[in-house]
Amino acid sequence: MIFGIGIDVLEARRMHASYARFGTHLLDRLLLPQERRQFELTRRPERFLAMRFAAKEAIVKAMGTGFAHGVWIRDVGVVQNAWGKPEVIYSARGERLRRRLGVGEGHVTLTDEAGLIVAVAVLLRRAPKVRAGRARAGKVRAGKVRAGKVRAAAGSVSKRGSVR
Repeated sequence: MIFGIGIDVLEARRMHASYARFGTHLLDRLLLPQERRQFELTRRPERFLAMRFAAKEAIVKAMGTGFAHGVWIRDVGVVQNAWGKPEVIYSARGERLRRRLGVGEGHVTLTDEAGLIVAVAVLLRRAPKVRAGRARAGKVRAGKVRAGKVRAAAGSVSKRGSVR
């Protein structure tokens, strides 16, 4: 099940100007160590930074937090796997928040065209842990079902679907 979807669009020239102005200070503030290692290997540093910034924005939008509520820009990131596929990563703080929110797998796609960088992130809801022998018939602890009734935002819904 989807937890959240986020999208971000960025003009690549904005990152070019920021990198020219702040240099390594920008790298220190923006990139996780894994991202920094990949940055050192790139031939197009401004494009790399713009794509990472857009991806981070899309991920925190999908989390529903933005860069607030305890999420910093270096708490989320994107690295490329051996095939070039972007993968979502988290700092230790970001990992704790991800778990607390109930976020599971993360997927991101990045593209650039005509000077624009576009990032789309889809975060899945973490699958609930099932403990053997702990669940009782008629009740679901993680959800809204209790003894055959569903509690909806507008009120209760009986087994037959009528709203009370």
